[in-house]
Amino acid sequence: SPGHIQAVLAAYPELGNVGAKVATQFGALEHTMKPSETSMHFISDVIGETAQLVDSGYFHVGGDEVATQQWSRSTVARDFMASHRLRRVEGIAGVMMQNAINAVKHLGRRAVVWDEAMHNGVPLPPGTVVMLWRPEMGVNNLAKAAQQGHAVVMCPQDRSYLDQFQSPHGDHDAFGAIGGFLNTRKVYELDFNGHGAKVLGGQGQLWSEYISGGVRELDYKAWPRGAALAEATWSGRHRPGFGDFQRRLELLQPELRRMQVNFRDADGQQALSTAKAIEVHRAAWPFSIWGPLMASYASLAW
Repeated sequence: SPGHIQAVLAAYPELGNVGAKVATQFGALEHTMKPSETSMHFISDVIGETAQLVDSGYFHVGGDEVATQQWSRSTVARDFMASHRLRRVEGIAGVMMQNAINAVKHLGRRAVVWDEAMHNGVPLPPGTVVMLWRPEMGVNNLAKAAQQGHAVVMCPQDRSYLDQFQSPHGDHDAFGAIGGFLNTRKVYELDFNGHGAKVLGGQGQLWSEYISGGVRELDYKAWPRGAALAEATWSGRHRPGFGDFQRRLELLQPELRRMQVNFRDADGQQALSTAKAIEVHRAAWPFSIWGPLMASYASLAW
């Protein structure tokens, strides 16, 4: 992605539009990669190297929250737009995303992008998978994906971003959050209607910048919402209902405690006492529990 790249630009300033330092905050920052053949070769090389670490048929290349301010002020960017016959500055991101996606395809894999990559005026190469995270785009995003023939993964911010509070205003949460309100029921009700687009599955997001309390806080935010997401994703329209899910979840709680999973209980409390949860060491993650949440691209047979 030409955005979310400030760490790279701090290490390789020649790839940036202006000087960039190591960021001291997180979020959608202004720094973007200089639009040039050198930059695109760099991205292709990085993809080739990092792909060796990931044993998957998919490879995510980003494409979200790309700022355009620096390009708007850059003569290099204007020359890039002219050479690629781009009418909008957002098209710079489109060309750079095309380059990244083609690098992934060259490796025999399928590229995945965030949904902004459909809206920069440059068509995505065939076979690209689009992750729909912006709920405000609604059905329009699905219609666009269907029209362009792209399969999608459902991961809307208002149903699957687990860094949000689990009670209104966070009044009954043990840890801080980015804001918002996403309880287990709302996760369970994640909609998989593709409105004509092929839906590959769903994904939950739990961004680590909002986890300062280590694995205790991670567990608290992931569970039981992760279990709700797993059942919604695997079961689709055949899910048995939230009441039945709650009944079975209650039966599972003793096993979660035995495995030292600090889930959020029905009263908003941490499942493990403070004394037991001060330092949780795990020789291996309990993949029988974590597996469903990690399965981003669940193949659904509904």
